[in-house]
Amino acid sequence: MNLIDVYVYEVTRRLPEKLRQDIDLELRAAIEDMLPEQYTEDDVKDALSKLGDPAVLAASYRDQPMYLIGPNVYDAYIWTLKKTIPWAILVTAIVHAVVGIMSFAGDEAILAMVLKAIGNIIANVIMVLMYVLFWITAVFAAIERFAFSKEGFHFSKNNSSWTPDQLKKVDMIPKRKAISRGEVIFSFIWIIFWLMIYFWADDIVGIYQSVEGSGLQFVMPFFNQNTLLSFWPIIVLIAILELGLVVFKWRDRQWTLKLACANTIIHVMSFVVFLVIANTPNLLNPAIIPYMTQTMDTTIGSLTSFLDWIWRFIAVGFAVTIIMEAFDSFRKATKK
Repeated sequence: MNLIDVYVYEVTRRLPEKLRQDIDLELRAAIEDMLPEQYTEDDVKDALSKLGDPAVLAASYRDQPMYLIGPNVYDAYIWTLKKTIPWAILVTAIVHAVVGIMSFAGDEAILAMVLKAIGNIIANVIMVLMYVLFWITAVFAAIERFAFSKEGFHFSKNNSSWTPDQLKKVDMIPKRKAISRGEVIFSFIWIIFWLMIYFWADDIVGIYQSVEGSGLQFVMPFFNQNTLLSFWPIIVLIAILELGLVVFKWRDRQWTLKLACANTIIHVMSFVVFLVIANTPNLLNPAIIPYMTQTMDTTIGSLTSFLDWIWRFIAVGFAVTIIMEAFDSFRKATKK
């Protein structure tokens, strides 16, 4: 491992994009000036030790100083936020989802209950985030200004003084190849969402009507649940593959050719399964066509043509999304 490359990476990744190239060249030149012609790894460590913690050095390069959270604690502050906020969101969402499920009395449509629960979860997540952000910021601001105001003090995320040996633990992931944690978490939630839709389609996907004083009322399901559930083994297999992909994205944190290939293959498999299910006879609830024909004052032929058009539109959108994601993943994986 080239410690100089890792050190420069650790500094520049904390800077705005427009500053990175210039700072990269400037920093490398400064390090080379500090080294003898025939230098060893110990010489490099000595030079980097003189430059100090890359987080603090990066703060000195920024165009605007950090007034509330200074460079001595900034890196630890950001690290704490990154570790705390996802758990705060997850715990809050789970708690209020369980409360919503436990309070469901069965006298309203499931969709109405779900929408109400989602609104409640979003409101509480925002409130919790405000509390978390405020108190963490307040604590670190106090540490910066009062508790540890001694000259030369630096509070790192691992609560120890920085040494060049810590660079050996750094994974250099170029931003252009990186897979964000948010993207991975969203993928996981998306998989769980569609599994819920699939297994409880007869209670969620259907015709609703608004009843005064009672909100939304579920009239009838759109799909034949028995036909849908006949595909459950392949659906579970696809879900397991998708979840496995999520695990590898979380572990690798960057696009590779293997990951891009696996991502494309699994999504193509999902698309094929979607087409098979969409073209299965008796997929729709037998009562849905007559009901919609009467409600919409149209003919069975016109309604069937309209539904076929919707299926084709969804299929084309699905295919285009897969193609775009495959192109983007391979582009990121092959970038140098």
